[in-house]
Amino acid sequence: MVDLKIIFIPDYRHVNQYQEALAGSLSKHGAAVHFSSFFGMSAVLRTARKYWKPDILHVHWTNPFTTGRSMTMAAIRSCDFIIELLLLRLSGIRIVWTVHNIVDHESKFRSLELFFNKLLARMCDRLIVHCPSAKREVMGIYGVSSAAVSVIPHGNYIGSYENSIPRSAARERLDIRSDDTLFLYFGQIRPYKGVLELISAFEKLNHSNARLLIAGKPLNGKAAAEILERCSGRITAVLRFIPDSEIQLYMNAADVVVLPYRDILTSGAVLSAISFGKPVIAPASGCIADTLDGNGSFLYPKTEGGLLEAMRQALDTDKASLSGMGRYNLGLAGQFDWDGIAGRHCSIYRECLK
Repeated sequence: MVDLKIIFIPDYRHVNQYQEALAGSLSKHGAAVHFSSFFGMSAVLRTARKYWKPDILHVHWTNPFTTGRSMTMAAIRSCDFIIELLLLRLSGIRIVWTVHNIVDHESKFRSLELFFNKLLARMCDRLIVHCPSAKREVMGIYGVSSAAVSVIPHGNYIGSYENSIPRSAARERLDIRSDDTLFLYFGQIRPYKGVLELISAFEKLNHSNARLLIAGKPLNGKAAAEILERCSGRITAVLRFIPDSEIQLYMNAADVVVLPYRDILTSGAVLSAISFGKPVIAPASGCIADTLDGNGSFLYPKTEGGLLEAMRQALDTDKASLSGMGRYNLGLAGQFDWDGIAGRHCSIYRECLK
């Protein structure tokens, strides 16, 4: 029986499986989820009018409603967004916000966005974060109480993507030798994700059997050109959007997934990697440090040489041990099932309605 009506904003299902997986599991717990197709000014009110009257408006990312080409336009849009949310609250609709980032990583006006995010945090009936580290950061930066922030982990992607191609076939298609150690960076290519730093570290490895594969869509043409200029015989780049059907090709060919973030709060890419049973190289910060451990990952401090040393450790680890680390991570991923995560969301929704 459906007893909760939820609206997710914005609708990012075309680039992120997170909302789809959560919404599908919420339906098993009595929650009907609708996705907002509106962006920009008045998007919240138009959404509420279309699906009137929801119990919960669940905000996931704010940047589609608060960004602008100029600071003035960004301020106008942000004010509009806050006012719309206030009007919904006055009508009895509860507001929940999953904080994926403190501010948008590509924000042009970070101080302005942070100001409005603090206002939003105080307006919400509940904030959701994916790990204890994120909760501490949100409490400290946004200035909200512990009771206002709930920790619910990010769900896994086991079964979300096709996973049938064996390692040998994947490597053959990508022209990777069976005895090579393949480091994979997979995902959207943005400055904060540290891809250029990854290339620099890899170049210092000086190991004939090491290969680096970068797969994902760059932010713009300039970013693509910078990466292509650094590619060599041991570094390959596939600079385009990778459709869901091809993700298994890159993941199953890899020995280790490298996520060299400069700055991170929550990472869905980590869950993708361990859902394919891959060991991970990543900085020991944010939710990464709360999710992974040394049994399945090479976590490094964000100091000079940390990434390089982690990659050297992976190269010094034999293939059988790397496979064992991947199996450990797959078991770890299995703990983050969407059914339990959806149940915890519904409990929070109902608490807010009380």
